[in-house]
Amino acid sequence: MKVCITFLKAEGGGDMNDVASFKEIGFLSEHCSHGDFATEIKQSGHYMACMDLNKLAQQILNHCHIHPDDEKEVYLTLHFQRMLSHFQSIVIMSERGMTHQVEVMTRCMLELLINLVAYHQNADVLNAMIVGNDDQRREVLIKLLNEQERTPTFTTSEMTYLTDVINSADSIDREDIHVFMKAELAGLLNEYRTTYQLLSESVHSSLHSLQADLEVDEQSDSIIGINTCADHQDRLSSLMLTAADYLVSGIEIILQLHKQTDQSNALENVKQQLQNVWQHTVVKVSHR
Repeated sequence: MKVCITFLKAEGGGDMNDVASFKEIGFLSEHCSHGDFATEIKQSGHYMACMDLNKLAQQILNHCHIHPDDEKEVYLTLHFQRMLSHFQSIVIMSERGMTHQVEVMTRCMLELLINLVAYHQNADVLNAMIVGNDDQRREVLIKLLNEQERTPTFTTSEMTYLTDVINSADSIDREDIHVFMKAELAGLLNEYRTTYQLLSESVHSSLHSLQADLEVDEQSDSIIGINTCADHQDRLSSLMLTAADYLVSGIEIILQLHKQTDQSNALENVKQQLQNVWQHTVVKVSHR
């Protein structure tokens, strides 16, 4: 049996020119940025809230004054700038219905947020990661190990990895300080164990992630097609709002770092706008 490729699955379908355009150049087609699906996205509450947040974040970034000799200021602002550009790419890809690519960039945002919070809250971690040597990084890990012995949160395998790195005769590189360690230092270990792991399915193109694009007959459970342009409107809304929450957390740190107190009220207004949209958003559980 042949399996068909489903090129358009936008609600209400699309005219033949739209179908031909997508079949010719995929997500680069004009239909993806100006068609019915894109219009629906751009008129949604979550999209408009994200656009308002983006405008505020860009204004805040534009008013950051960097002192080159202040390493914390430089590197935290670099993290925020990258978070913002990731967020902007999420908005662009959401317009085109590129759900899996949005998942990838949302995970990238989360990893940057983990770093940003960990470095902001732990000066020794920032120094060890930016300009520190092997001894400083080992001190950070020993401190983390001692905290785990008092209040354990790591799994057995994570503890094994941590102790192996500390006891290794090799130099401790920056890459040896794993994301789960920084997530613990940032107070985001739960987010790492849940959202980060789920989004990693798309980052690594796992089998479960790839199977999400299959068209399956509900009665026979047989594969009948491959969906190349899904209308995951509900999934995109929750992803965009999740990314927005990450950006808000980044903004709060940057406002404190650069003392831009004049933007606090504007941020609170956008946060309330996002909260209102969240209350009307149905978050579907992934069946991966």
